[in-house]
Amino acid sequence: MPRLMYFSVVRERLGKSEEDIDFRGTVEELRKLLKERYPEVADVIDRVKFAVNEEYVEDSFLLEGKERVAIIPPVSGG
Repeated sequence: MPRLMYFSVVRERLGKSEEDIDFRGTVEELRKLLKERYPEVADVIDRVKFAVNEEYVEDSFLLEGKERVAIIPPVSGG
C-alpha cells in the first residue's frame, strides 16, 4: 500500500498528515480518487504536485503499491 503524506492546506483540511491507502495505478488516477474521497480538498488536488519517494513525478507515473507519496500544494510567499 502506498503511504500518502499530506502537507499544508491539504493536511489542515483533512486533519491528518498521512495514511496508507489500498491503491495501484497512475498518479492521475490517484488524483481523481482523492477528489472523490475527500471533496473538502477537491479544489486543491488539481493543483498539487506529487512526489514519489522524494522525487517529483508526472501524472502518468505508475504507483505499484509500496511508495511514499507526498502531496504538496502550491505555496506562495514573499
